[in-house]
Amino acid sequence: MAEGTTYSSVFACPHCARPLAISASGAHCESGHSFDRAREGYFNLLIAGRVARSATPGDTAESLSARRRFLNAGWYEPIVTSLRDALGVVNGPVLDVGCGEGYYLSHIDAPAKFGLDISKKAVQMASKQYPESQFVVGTSFRLPVLNESCAAVFTVFAPHSFDEYKRVLQPGGTWVTVTPGPHHLVEMRPKRDEKILEREERRAAPPQESDDAERVQFTLHLTDEAAHDLYTMTPLQFQASSAEAVHHVREVSVDVWVSRSTLTTHVK
Repeated sequence: MAEGTTYSSVFACPHCARPLAISASGAHCESGHSFDRAREGYFNLLIAGRVARSATPGDTAESLSARRRFLNAGWYEPIVTSLRDALGVVNGPVLDVGCGEGYYLSHIDAPAKFGLDISKKAVQMASKQYPESQFVVGTSFRLPVLNESCAAVFTVFAPHSFDEYKRVLQPGGTWVTVTPGPHHLVEMRPKRDEKILEREERRAAPPQESDDAERVQFTLHLTDEAAHDLYTMTPLQFQASSAEAVHHVREVSVDVWVSRSTLTTHVK
């Protein structure tokens, strides 16, 4: 191994799943796969072909900027508090799956912090703002992460795989997932049709994989800017029938499940 090169305690090669040796300039595995380190410090571990060419991987630059403004203003502070409480004391590496621009990971106390998102722009923003953490571009459904390498894994409003959680967690490790409840942002949503009512029914309970869950509910009294940012940072912006909500709604319900489970045995 070249001088100044160390093996990542968490990230693995997305091609062969072997450990990544990381240096100031890049990363490589024993199979010969290599990855350049971006100027901001992150690595792109997303393999071509795993995201459709016609898709925009992850959040857009506009939605990420809105998210940073909204979260940094403290509007979702109760969610941050509940997330920290659910994770408890983390004595090893923690991984934020779907980390976005890094806000939630920056509020977690752990000896080593890692973030992953499918959006290159999100990872660029996170790496630049929080250089003490290591970020990569990757997919949450095939995590470029070593088996049993994480003491804790969490996801906030992002797609995830519970099977992947189990694979990468150490025995005794904890996962926490923040998901919408039935009344989350209901004032900004489109009119309630049968499809939306079915979604609300599914969200009435926390994920079935959880051991326990806390339901966090509070009301936001938004400024004009905050209302626009909240609308822009969520999938609501892609629902044409909800477009008028941002012009009128300033009192909004927040309703989320903060769910957790502990991996008591190794999963093969």
